[in-house]
Amino acid sequence: MTDTVPSALQNATSALVADALDALGFREQTAHSRVKPLFKGARIVGRVYPVSVIEDLTDPAEPYAGEMDALAAMSPGDVGVYAVDPGSRAAAWGELFSCGAIGRGAVGAVVDGCVRDALQIEELGFPVFAADTSPLDTKARARVNTHGAPIEFAGVPVERGDLIVADVDGVIFVPAAAVDEVAELVSKKKPLEQGAREDLIAGMHIHDVWTKYGVF
Repeated sequence: MTDTVPSALQNATSALVADALDALGFREQTAHSRVKPLFKGARIVGRVYPVSVIEDLTDPAEPYAGEMDALAAMSPGDVGVYAVDPGSRAAAWGELFSCGAIGRGAVGAVVDGCVRDALQIEELGFPVFAADTSPLDTKARARVNTHGAPIEFAGVPVERGDLIVADVDGVIFVPAAAVDEVAELVSKKKPLEQGAREDLIAGMHIHDVWTKYGVF
């Protein structure tokens, strides 16, 4: 699914998106704070491609089959969103999958579990968020169970085509049906925040700023 990201959301912060979602009654769209950027400056805006990874200690006849199928199914603008069995210590993402994602036109990956090759991924400049790191391979430790189907990621139900915005403040998901409304609210609030910022720095009393703009 390669729906275009609305222009108002392409440079939006997760905080602005969270405020818009709150205004629309979506108050539980932020992933658990354990999922953090792998390197400074990592930022993602794209469409969710959900992947479920479960612990599996059997030695497969065709290793990495599910992992490769999931990556091959991603489209330009997609973000690999990996919900990992909490019992797994294996890295569900790494350098070569980042290279493959770049080749597919994917724009990032978020993993509620471990990743590896952190330095190499940073050198690629491919934005990845993860709960932890591990040197362990998935072979005979974990496998992709489903991809493209709805999952729960770090406490948030998500499905293919939802929008994800991830930055240093956190990872937030916008249901596909609410993307246009969120974009409209963000486009209205962003200039108000800029005006409030300038007036506060110039010395305007904070209560007067609130009266003028109605934002913080």
